[in-house]
Amino acid sequence: MQRSSQKHKAFTIDHLQLQRAGGQTVGKLFGYNADEHKRAVKANKYQAVWNKKAGYETFALDYPLLRLGWDRSDVQGYVKDHLGIDMSKSHRPVCPFSGVCSPQPDHLKRLRKYPDLAARVLRLEYLSMALNDNSSLYKDDTLFKRVTDDQNTEALGQFNARLDKEPWAVYRLQRADTAGRRPECHTAHGDRCAKPKCRDSSIKGTVYRSVKTVRTGSRTEVGAFLHNAATALDRPVEHSTKAHGAGIDHVRTRVRPDSKTYGTVEDFYVAAPASTRDKARDGFSKVWAAMTAGQ
Repeated sequence: MQRSSQKHKAFTIDHLQLQRAGGQTVGKLFGYNADEHKRAVKANKYQAVWNKKAGYETFALDYPLLRLGWDRSDVQGYVKDHLGIDMSKSHRPVCPFSGVCSPQPDHLKRLRKYPDLAARVLRLEYLSMALNDNSSLYKDDTLFKRVTDDQNTEALGQFNARLDKEPWAVYRLQRADTAGRRPECHTAHGDRCAKPKCRDSSIKGTVYRSVKTVRTGSRTEVGAFLHNAATALDRPVEHSTKAHGAGIDHVRTRVRPDSKTYGTVEDFYVAAPASTRDKARDGFSKVWAAMTAGQ
């Protein structure tokens, strides 16, 4: 989500503003409120890096609400007093920040008002977590759990109906998590270095992933195919509700020994809605061959 915002909003807007500024510094106002000081610190940090690369101060960042010490209730009160409007927070159901920067009662209320939108996002989260169980909408929680705890039966019903109705697929996921470079390597060897001795298995490096569609069909047909594949591979079908409460079926042929150890690979088949295109990161085949040689 953050990458999407950077690519399709921040980059294009910043580029246009700098073009029109003709080399002058552009002032930029952020509506971070008094509870979001960390976001301002992070923005300043990144801006300092971009200014250094550009060779001048491209943008001068300012945070009016932080300077005033206003939180969300102060802003809502101001708008109510001056315009007579009960201001609600802007809302994109798929936005991950809705779970951390928005009052949860208000957010869940909107999901009850628009169960069809909630169901669409629940389906997107389910597919995302089928391919990577760390890809929930929120960092430490799932939208599915929050909607379930809120007893939003309409949204959950529409979500399950979507899963039963649409086409499904069995995907093969191969992921190579390379070990990262030691800090001293960056100092000694610059931006690039391929020496194995400079890698540390406790440091995350580049992740190379491949997604391939093996079979498509109805949810029932795909489920049967996955079970037959498990029998042929002499592997169990793992039906897990640990990551996602609705349950996801995997057949794993290579398992990472530890999620915090890098320089390892994983390989599995999973059943999920059929809407992901086959793709692989540039260099995947070469990296995968090197990391699985002799195994």
